[in-house]
Amino acid sequence: MGKINDEKSIDTTSTTDKNKSTKKVRMCYPYLKETSFKCDYEIETDSLASHIGYAYSKAAKYPEMLKELTWLCEMAYHLNGSIRGNVAVTESDVDRAIAIHDKYQTLVKEETKMFSLPIGCELAGILNLCRSKSKNSTRWAYKIAKFEDVKVDKLITDLLNTMADIFFVMSVFANKMENIETIEFVSKSYDVKFFD
Repeated sequence: MGKINDEKSIDTTSTTDKNKSTKKVRMCYPYLKETSFKCDYEIETDSLASHIGYAYSKAAKYPEMLKELTWLCEMAYHLNGSIRGNVAVTESDVDRAIAIHDKYQTLVKEETKMFSLPIGCELAGILNLCRSKSKNSTRWAYKIAKFEDVKVDKLITDLLNTMADIFFVMSVFANKMENIETIEFVSKSYDVKFFD
């Protein structure tokens, strides 16, 4: 598959604008025209941060979770610039993320021994979107590392992977607090049912 030359293939000037005086339209993000996957990664991590903000708006019942979501939102933006710019996440950030995951994992140990459907209360649904966004951000980071001449620090993928796991256990916890039962999903594709 050939590369698309965004600069030449997309004319962003409307016919009406061509006949009038030129208006200065500001780009909402300066790298949108580039063909590098870095921009896709940055847009996806921005979307991740926005979804975390949405989850925050629905988590008022859980003061500790609010603090954790605030930190995770900050981490999403630190991750955002960590491929194009300086790596802004540390080993201690990964350790803190693992500790948050392990706290919730302990609270929902039985409910997370199986594959489950990403349904339930509103907060759980949003947290599952955050989980999915974390996974997709991780995927873009791996693509950049494989297909572009760019070094992606392992701290970036480690933190994103851990964040996906955090949002999963948080979602199960949110359902548990609302007395919503975890619904098991039994795959017809894989012979895996329970986790230790």
